[in-house]
Amino acid sequence: MSRPIQAYFHTENEAEDVRIKLQTYRVEQVEIGQLDEAPDRDTPLLFPIAVVGTGTIPADVGYAGSEAGPIAATGAAAAGAYLGFRTLDEAGHDKDGDGVDDRELRYALSAKVDEEQYDEIVNLIRRHRGHVAKLD
Repeated sequence: MSRPIQAYFHTENEAEDVRIKLQTYRVEQVEIGQLDEAPDRDTPLLFPIAVVGTGTIPADVGYAGSEAGPIAATGAAAAGAYLGFRTLDEAGHDKDGDGVDDRELRYALSAKVDEEQYDEIVNLIRRHRGHVAKLD
């Protein structure tokens, strides 16, 4: 049984990277397209997994619009973490300090995935900066 999945990305390269990684799974009808406008702020999205040591870690593990907000990193991750260029670049995209990238999501990836692999594929997308849409 297959299940539809849709994810949003900031850049085409991010979407293409995930498309390539999906080739090792049972997926069908994988498509990437550029959006005319970003998804509405009310669209329920599962945010990407945060990198530990960036200063804030999104406490939200559910969908957008939940009560949870960012929490401060503690311990060694906050005190003495070395930050690479990618991490510094990501922090530069969070203008209001809420732990969410403020750039618009301009690329969508859609596919039909095997029901048994759905959760694993969602985690793969999130690990690669994708925002997964909640589809009913």
